[in-house]
Amino acid sequence: MRIAITGLGSRGDVQPTVVLAAELARRGHEVSVALPDDLVDFGARLGLTAVRTGIRAKDFLESEEGRRLLADGRSGKYVKGLLAYKLEVADAPQAVLTGMAEDADVLVSGLLTEDEVACLAEARGIPLVCLHQAPRRVNDAFPSVFVPQRRYPRVVNRLTHTLAVRAEWRLTAGYVNRFRAKLGLPPTREPTPVRLARAGVPELQAYSRHMVPELADWGPRRPLVGYLGLSAEQRRLLGEDAVDPELEEWLAAGDPPAFFGFGSMPVQDVPGTLAVIERVGRALGVRALVGAGWSAFDVGAGGVDPDRVRVVGAFDHDAVLPRCRFAVHHGGAGTTAASVGAGLPTVVCSVAFDQPFWGRQVERLGVGRTLVFTDLDERTLTRAAAAVLGSEVRRRARRLAALLRAEDAVGQAADLVEKAAAGR
Repeated sequence: MRIAITGLGSRGDVQPTVVLAAELARRGHEVSVALPDDLVDFGARLGLTAVRTGIRAKDFLESEEGRRLLADGRSGKYVKGLLAYKLEVADAPQAVLTGMAEDADVLVSGLLTEDEVACLAEARGIPLVCLHQAPRRVNDAFPSVFVPQRRYPRVVNRLTHTLAVRAEWRLTAGYVNRFRAKLGLPPTREPTPVRLARAGVPELQAYSRHMVPELADWGPRRPLVGYLGLSAEQRRLLGEDAVDPELEEWLAAGDPPAFFGFGSMPVQDVPGTLAVIERVGRALGVRALVGAGWSAFDVGAGGVDPDRVRVVGAFDHDAVLPRCRFAVHHGGAGTTAASVGAGLPTVVCSVAFDQPFWGRQVERLGVGRTLVFTDLDERTLTRAAAAVLGSEVRRRARRLAALLRAEDAVGQAADLVEKAAAGR
């Protein structure tokens, strides 16, 4: 089959779509995957037909406005800013996606391109499969990721999702209908999630039912397949399979360190943050391994004791994280999967989007703690980290990790894409 997949956003957004694309290609399908220009190499190294979309993932994320909105921690404001940026650059990715859909047998879309790909599937009469990394549709168990993550009555949980969809549609309706007009489709008053539900489009939940047991039986349209992680061979192809000799020496020179990683989240004061990490480590008697990710940390950054704090670039999470004592990170779905999957007690310092949700789940499952990134300081971080050092938290984290490893997420997701295409 000819399968067109789109994955826009940061690496955390893109990786599940690329992993799924690679499995479908391994099965003999003709797969193309549309990616941000600065992540095309990520797909190409895995042997995929990776298509540039004419936009870079870092452009808005690292812009002055993007960093300001992200640091503010309010998802709604960031979405508004992102939409304004999307309108400015829409022509290039729309043209790419339209071309990819011309001869496709099935379309697969990540969350950030659902509006466009849903229209293309409708216009071309092509089956569509969506990929989500957190619960983004109406349910009784959890509120929308756009509201504070706390316990609400079930009816309120459902209402927050309904209101979030309406609010997002007010921002996107004009954009969607202009694209529909380009495709010869009539205008619509229905938000994209409503149209997808009416069409019965499968929405694969790319996270584990063991992490979200409340939704384990969400229904056939929204199966929880598990986390779509990289295989050992894929890490080799990406050049992320080896542990740097200097890092290996550092790891072997002392007790297991704590891992700190903030992905693509904003860290405005890097020296100050590293100083806090060093002081917290000293207070708890642990060294600190800091993953630079897309944040502003410099590999080999100075100003701290190199024996106690080490900043590294890309590394093999599967090889290194199990050698750590606990993890501290922003709570992105992929990073949460990596730390919990390594059996690490986890402290989530959430900024926005689905990060507070994953922080709350880590805490509810008894495998970590959560706090808001803007509240992060030496006192709050020390207190949260100290709370996960107990042996019972580690035992629960290891039990949960074993359950995650037993899931065949990639195989199940690929099966469901093939099933959707066969039903055309």
